[in-house]
Amino acid sequence: MKKIVRYRPEKKTRPYRLKTSPFPVKTLQTTDRQRIGQLTQDLAEVEHKLKHRNEIMEALATQSVESACETLLVKLLKLINLEAGAILLYRREQLSHLVTQGVEDIELIEKDLDQYSVLRRAFVMRKSVQLPLAEMMYESAIPVQSPSNGGVVGVIYLKHPFEQFNLEQVGDILDLSRKLGMTLERHLLFHQMEHEKIKTYQLLDSIREAVLYIESSGEQIYANQALLNMFPPKLVSQSQGFRHAYERATSLFEHVDQPDALHDYIGQLMNGEIPGETIELSAFRGNLLLSAYAERIAIANVEWGMMLVLRDVTKEKELDLKQSEFVSIVSHELRTPLSSIMGFTELLMRRSLDGPRQKKYLETIHSETVRLAELIDDILEIQKGEDVSQGIVKKRLDLKRLVYEMRPMFELASSKHRIRVLFEAGDYQMTASEEKMKQLFTNLIMNAIKYSPDGGTIQVRGHMKGSQMVLTIEDEGIGIPEKALPFVFDKFYRADNSDTRKIGGTGLGLAICRMIVMDHGGSIAVQSEEGKGSTFTLQFSTEMTED
Repeated sequence: MKKIVRYRPEKKTRPYRLKTSPFPVKTLQTTDRQRIGQLTQDLAEVEHKLKHRNEIMEALATQSVESACETLLVKLLKLINLEAGAILLYRREQLSHLVTQGVEDIELIEKDLDQYSVLRRAFVMRKSVQLPLAEMMYESAIPVQSPSNGGVVGVIYLKHPFEQFNLEQVGDILDLSRKLGMTLERHLLFHQMEHEKIKTYQLLDSIREAVLYIESSGEQIYANQALLNMFPPKLVSQSQGFRHAYERATSLFEHVDQPDALHDYIGQLMNGEIPGETIELSAFRGNLLLSAYAERIAIANVEWGMMLVLRDVTKEKELDLKQSEFVSIVSHELRTPLSSIMGFTELLMRRSLDGPRQKKYLETIHSETVRLAELIDDILEIQKGEDVSQGIVKKRLDLKRLVYEMRPMFELASSKHRIRVLFEAGDYQMTASEEKMKQLFTNLIMNAIKYSPDGGTIQVRGHMKGSQMVLTIEDEGIGIPEKALPFVFDKFYRADNSDTRKIGGTGLGLAICRMIVMDHGGSIAVQSEEGKGSTFTLQFSTEMTED
């Protein structure tokens, strides 16, 4: 039987095994502990300073200038281990604000006024200045300069018990001075922008024309006050500054009688096309007439938006219409007497007429000449406009006595009419121009005679109502149509009916009456019924007024 021999490798020395027990800790020496403690303390100080710096930066970025200066002063004093200091702010080289800690305000104000003080020296020389105070005390002033132009916008003032700051303190002070300078400039620029924005809004609001500004992006729409007044929005809501005027624009399209034309016009503008001509629009069913034009707003060849300007031309159009009617009326009225004068003059020149006929023709020429002169006088009176008081002397005048004195003249003017004057008891004196009062009563009473061609009674009445005198002129004539009553005192207006066309006239007499009454602080009104006559009512104050 074979003998099995098993292989047994040679026994080798096992490698070194790590012991499970820990390394022996070397005992720290005292100097090592002190070094670690110092490093820990230094790290805490750095962390503390970093925290203060972060708080200062956050204050400069988020708070108002005044609040940020308070935070900066407190943190700065902690960073450099001081207890007294201040920050002074200047605007246009004048002290505008100061923040103090451990220093009296009055002390700094006096230093600011003293040209040899540390504050004024730092301000003028634009560099840090240090001066001794009492024993072992010093004061320093560090200018805060604007980054853009180097002008001094503030001063950091410090009191300290040592002569010199270390490099770290100097770095902290100068760094915060620069950051404060940048913050002040940023706030100044922001306030300037806000000021310019408000000024722009006020300028636009002062324009009488309605303005609608639309940015190229279409995101911002601005409406000035005139547009808001012209097209009141359904929902009135506006914030200070830029007005979001979408509801105004919507209101504009709702009330314009030609919204499609306006939409197409604005569409051209938004596409960069600025039509050279204006467009004529109407609104509120023709009661408002508008003339619209547009301007492109570009800065440095970059288009920012466009401005649509709407002018209210309603009164201009009405005035043009009235003036056209006036020219037509005056032309007709001038032509009639001129034709009569020319015709009868030619007859007298070409024919030999007997005495009675020649006299009749001459009387006709004279009457037409008088009529022509009266017409020209009325036109000249209207041309004076509202300033009827120019060159007129006013004095205390008794209107009751004046009317009674003028009564015979009116009675001679027409044999068909009876003139009655009835005044109740009272004092009818007022400050007035006698010449203009005579013109007023002449126009009203002669008007009553003219528009009651069949004759009748014309009554002039007067009574007192407190300190007011009330005078009425009543006739029994053809009356005024109801639809014409609101316009009878307008310049160039004439009631359009067959009776008035037969009587003639320029429509200027009552407009002149209204101007005279308004110049004397009074009021005039009319009540009338067709076929039954008219009553004109005057009201004046009897109280003394200065000329």
